[in-house]
Amino acid sequence: MAEPEPMDIGTGDIAVDDGTGDQDSALGIDSWDNDDTKSLSSSVLKYTWENGRRYHAYKDGSYWGPNDERQLDTEDFIEFAQKHESAEVIGVDLSPVQPSMVPINVKFEVDDVNMDWTYPRNHFDFVHIRMLTGSIDDWTAFHRKIYDHLAPGGWVEQVELSVKTKSDDGTVTPDMPFAKWEQVFAIAGEQTGKSFMACEIAAEAIRQAGFEKVHEVKLKIPIGRWPKNEALKVWGTWCRAFLIDGTEGFGLRMMTGVLGWTYEETQAFMADMKKHLMDPKIHGYVEMVVAYGRKPTH
Repeated sequence: MAEPEPMDIGTGDIAVDDGTGDQDSALGIDSWDNDDTKSLSSSVLKYTWENGRRYHAYKDGSYWGPNDERQLDTEDFIEFAQKHESAEVIGVDLSPVQPSMVPINVKFEVDDVNMDWTYPRNHFDFVHIRMLTGSIDDWTAFHRKIYDHLAPGGWVEQVELSVKTKSDDGTVTPDMPFAKWEQVFAIAGEQTGKSFMACEIAAEAIRQAGFEKVHEVKLKIPIGRWPKNEALKVWGTWCRAFLIDGTEGFGLRMMTGVLGWTYEETQAFMADMKKHLMDPKIHGYVEMVVAYGRKPTH
């Protein structure tokens, strides 16, 4: 696998569209066979329902986010297999919620990546992980596990989205709900022992696990259509939809189950968050960190 190409947008200051760049804001808010690898069974197919959202039942607590269709719409990597037809692509998740119609070179397995892996050592050419912030208690040890199962010369890539909302022009201020949103996840990480600051430690954890050629790319993902750049408008449209639809899924279980908020308190906070996410005068963005490294060839 060749070294990834650098990104040319989203890495510097973002120019603001001084026209009607956010017209849609008016919409408002309303494979390896092993007996230890879990196959579909009644226990795996059971789900936990909390506050109207569906969560994993298998290894409950290993992943804090929901697995209902609203969340799954944001997590589809089948396109990778379609672009790399000669590769065998294995997707691992805690719930059997993936589509049944997939390319012939794709298969899904129900398992917990925190447990011992049942694949051979030196087996994979590429391991991609994403959105596992808040799910791993020791990132360096986790990347050492990946290292052991990668073939020499294989690559690991980790993609994480920060819980911090920033702005370059001061339109994101400390009195907005974004600051409390960040605080919620900081406290939840301390209480669960699984940090939500994976963005900040990803590259160093990969490096400490023994990988070489470690790179870290920080991309500014705008929230909304306020950027002047057309590509960033598309990014912003996606990001805002992702956050508005996912805010409840991301925070609901943490706030009610870990922090002890009432459902009503959580809903009031979510409504305030969504109102600010929809405000075109707020030029906010979140950072997406892409960290990757290569296992030495010898």
